[in-house]
Amino acid sequence: MNIKTFATGVCLMLLTVAMPSTALAAIDVTDAVTSITTDGGAAIAAIGGAMIGLAAIAIVFKWAKAAIFG
Repeated sequence: MNIKTFATGVCLMLLTVAMPSTALAAIDVTDAVTSITTDGGAAIAAIGGAMIGLAAIAIVFKWAKAAIFG
């Protein structure tokens, strides 16, 4: 271990010890979780429907192309 690595480790240790306690406070995520659970299902359904629609369009285009160009 060289002195630069040791000094870096000591500095990181001192920074974490000197960190204010508010930085370690719990974050309230109930509003975000509620928003995701109520609106998330609708968003996932909309994205899934759009993906199925695009797949259907691609298949119809492929069939039409095969019918025209053989």
